[in-house]
Amino acid sequence: MKREIVLIGDYLGTIEEFVPGKGTFAENGKIYASITGNVIIDRVNHIATVKGKIVPELEIGQIVFGEVINIKKNNITIIVKKISGYNIQLDERASLYVSNIANTYVEKPEDAFGIGDIVKARVISVNTGSIYLSTKGNLGVVLAFCKRCRHTLRKIDKRNRYRNTLICPNCSYKERRKIANDYGNVKL
Repeated sequence: MKREIVLIGDYLGTIEEFVPGKGTFAENGKIYASITGNVIIDRVNHIATVKGKIVPELEIGQIVFGEVINIKKNNITIIVKKISGYNIQLDERASLYVSNIANTYVEKPEDAFGIGDIVKARVISVNTGSIYLSTKGNLGVVLAFCKRCRHTLRKIDKRNRYRNTLICPNCSYKERRKIANDYGNVKL
């Protein structure tokens, strides 16, 4: 058995020599790596495989973390950076419509989120080229920054009246957000 690191598209052998295994594909009688990783050539069973990290695809129901990059009248653009439970960084653009922010009515998205906020959301739809998110329920902002001085905002307290209010420890500016139940406790 032979082991070495290969990149996507690297030549591994011919279909006369080996059967294409996981992480490979055959084209015109030749076997190539379909993922980056360690190639394993099993000369006894005549199988060529590549073991590596496969980047997970976003699926409906997954919890994701991302950064707010744009806020419009009826939606928010978020760059999804991570899927909960995976240690792989992503860079996928997703939309969060105002109707999917909370279980209650939200008039303006900027009342719930700010540019640069880190958001915990659920994937509710994945179409060709389009990903849609929701922060209803206990999801929402897990890390927010002051609009005045960009310091990290803190929760005021746990009283019901202030549950969506954050304060800047630097300039004392108060802001409202759609806060996740684990605000400030998420390690990314």
